[in-house]
Amino acid sequence: MLKTIFLAASFVAAGPMSAAFAASDIPQSRIDQIIAMDPTEMARTAAFTTASYDRLMGYINSIEDPVLRSLVLDMYDSPKSTVFNATAMPNALRTAPATGGPGHHHYPGGLAVHLVEVIEIALGWIEMFESVHGVQTMDRDLVIAQLALHDWSKVWYNWDKSIGKVARPEWFPASWGGKDGIARWGWMGEHGTVVYAELLKRGAPQELLFGAASTHFDPHWDVETTNKDGQAEGFNPAMIEAAGYAGTDAPAIDMDKRRAEWFLSSYSDGDWSFSQYVAGNSAHKWIRNVAADLGIDPESPEASILAWFVLSRISDFKLYKIYQDAGFSTETVEGVIYDIIADSSAYEVK
Repeated sequence: MLKTIFLAASFVAAGPMSAAFAASDIPQSRIDQIIAMDPTEMARTAAFTTASYDRLMGYINSIEDPVLRSLVLDMYDSPKSTVFNATAMPNALRTAPATGGPGHHHYPGGLAVHLVEVIEIALGWIEMFESVHGVQTMDRDLVIAQLALHDWSKVWYNWDKSIGKVARPEWFPASWGGKDGIARWGWMGEHGTVVYAELLKRGAPQELLFGAASTHFDPHWDVETTNKDGQAEGFNPAMIEAAGYAGTDAPAIDMDKRRAEWFLSSYSDGDWSFSQYVAGNSAHKWIRNVAADLGIDPESPEASILAWFVLSRISDFKLYKIYQDAGFSTETVEGVIYDIIADSSAYEVK
């Protein structure tokens, strides 16, 4: 029922399918106005990202388990890493991207969009398991909590307008592992370690820790492997690494006691692969083409800021579908981008 309410209340931009504006129609004052916008302002004024944030908070507040609900709300309302002694901005969830570079939800508010995506994918699977297999005992609270927290550390992905990029904190652990292709989903260190270490330090339930970590390490394949340099990679080595930062014992996953909810977490997070490798990269390319037509260096910080603005107003998925429906017409989809730059009022909070 809750999911149905969210879907009914969600915002769907009804942008034009053919261009009403061209580069010559957009005054420099309008471009300057967009470039001057703060990323937080972009996210808060966009109907698309605002609707996603509201839906996400609805799911979090629907968690019935008071321990899980309080933990998730605290980590987002007052984002603080007790392990690395760092505090993020209180509004970081509304503003943060889901990745540090173009492609995977790389725009203000992209993190909230990504989190609500994976939650709804997983809840859809729960409905399927109930209707097809007769499974009535899937832990909905756990699924929502583990997916809401799996990328929590990205609240520290800060927009730097001066370089047109996302800046990670200096204290973030370095990324390593998976470089030789042996460990699938072999990301070690970086944002994953920050999440796992924090959950360990706070004494979070182990099923929540393992559920959040399962988004990055498939618990079926990657419990532990060894790369060509003799380094141990995979799920359990990631727990050891995080426990080292947290100063706690490292739990280990038992292959014979894997919860079904963890698989939902692992595979629902795979949704980003389409956005990363197709829709997201395509959208950034199209927007930078438009930037060039507007007299902006497509590799400049200004072009990046323009992309942040456009994608906070219309999903990269939606742009790609417009492109597809127009017979893969670059002219059509770039026309929609022109229209949004010229007048974005239809895509903004009223």
